Amino acid sequence: MAVEKSLKARLQEGETLFGTFYKLNSPIALEMLGWAGFDFIVADCEHSPIGYESVENIIRTAENVGLAPIVRVPSASEEHIFHALDSGAAGVQIPNLTQVRQFEDAVSASKYYPLGTRGLSRGTRNAMFGFWNEAEKPYVEAANEKSLVAVHIENRDMALEAESICRIPGIDVVFVGPADLSQSLGIPGKSKDPQVVELALHVIHTAEKYGKAGGIAVTGPADMEMYIQNGARYILYSSDAALFAKCLKSTVAQFDAYRS
Repeated sequence: MAVEKSLKARLQEGETLFGTFYKLNSPIALEMLGWAGFDFIVADCEHSPIGYESVENIIRTAENVGLAPIVRVPSASEEHIFHALDSGAAGVQIPNLTQVRQFEDAVSASKYYPLGTRGLSRGTRNAMFGFWNEAEKPYVEAANEKSLVAVHIENRDMALEAESICRIPGIDVVFVGPADLSQSLGIPGKSKDPQVVELALHVIHTAEKYGKAGGIAVTGPADMEMYIQNGARYILYSSDAALFAKCLKSTVAQFDAYRS
């Protein structure tokens, strides 16, 4: 089941889209996410053991069930970014950015000349392993158009630099990580604290002002609705592992009444 319109194009047209962090590295679970109706997944190479070889097969499977495959790279290192994009990812989600210059560098690593400095190879899956039809459209141009760049804002200092960050060309999604944001405020784990919410909303409103999609990680319907009402359009709802665990806990709780 092919994706008719790219995630990037849909966001540019103002849609609100829903995904989840993908950690289990199970093709069965991935197919189920697509058939269930998610718009995209973020293969989590930062907080799971997923590696380069797995990423390529994750992307293949996601595409087959109509999911846009985004890869959260382990860090902002250039090699992580171009490995994910060379594998055919629809885009990259880049964490651990602590200076405005790093946001600029992340965009540069995601784009070929003249938009950036991404290393060029035509022997990758993204370039159809050398079968790309240059006569139809130059590969470099097509790849630059395709690659969605989502950047994390997950600490207080960068949240306060949202204006500078949102002015950077090439950033498509400005994504707030409430858990890490709570840590930077000295209240770890309190993702719904008013201080966290205030900074998250500041980032989302600023993203909207500059024509970027504001993104946020949510864990339930109440915070999801609140952030959507305030302009968030790139919604990451929990993770496959957390959703599975929640379902298991709910199911097993039913057994308690019958246990002696």
